[in-house]
Amino acid sequence: MMKPKHPLFRVLVAVCLIGFSGGAGAQTFSEMLTEWDPAWPQRTGLTVVGYSQEQNYALDNFTIDLPIEVDPTLLLSEIENEVSQWGTKADFWILPFLNVHAMVGVVDGQTGVALTPAAIELIGTDQITVNYDGTVYAGGTTLAYGQDWWFLSVTGIYAYTDVKGEIESIPSWMIMPKFGVRREAVEVWCGATYQRVAERQSGVFDLDGLVLNYDIELEAKEGWNTQLGFRYRFSDNVLLTLEAGFGNRESLTGHLEWRF
Repeated sequence: MMKPKHPLFRVLVAVCLIGFSGGAGAQTFSEMLTEWDPAWPQRTGLTVVGYSQEQNYALDNFTIDLPIEVDPTLLLSEIENEVSQWGTKADFWILPFLNVHAMVGVVDGQTGVALTPAAIELIGTDQITVNYDGTVYAGGTTLAYGQDWWFLSVTGIYAYTDVKGEIESIPSWMIMPKFGVRREAVEVWCGATYQRVAERQSGVFDLDGLVLNYDIELEAKEGWNTQLGFRYRFSDNVLLTLEAGFGNRESLTGHLEWRF
């Protein structure tokens, strides 16, 4: 579950409240709700979202019904996960600095758990690979503030992936702080993403009649990665966004957005 009192959120809330209640705007919250300034972004948006991600997982727990006593964690080597998804997002600016959004989409993924040489000899396979697909539901909020040429924001997202097959449904949440600059129709930014995700697999190995039940619980190996992004505004209504993630978790995001 997301933690809305994260220090990054507290800092940005303070900046937003000072900026909008003090100098420039001098507007009350009720005026911001009802008197939308044309200089602010169009209030409502519909977005087509494409996303792909590759990252390493760490082992949280592993059990297998072996006929001999052995530490099951010594049987596993590298754990990799790949995910791609397509979806549609709707968002709304409640206040000039507060946006909420919801998304629904389809997801395809693969998790591969490589085994050590000893495990390969014992079990007879070199990798546990699970392919899955399902439906992802997500919701979140963004706090943002900026001036003529710069802006900063923090976005929090909670996602729930309803998975078909041998993997249980996957919950995850993310926090994404960003700092960027703008010039005319172009915006560029750098930032970071913290992602917390948990995945659980269970299944059966049938080794010439010897049935071995296994259960694996996985989590992201590294929580943080770096983000670089670019947005081009074709008009006040149509925007294109590209964002890439670097580090232990590599990602690529594309948004085609219509605002009204």
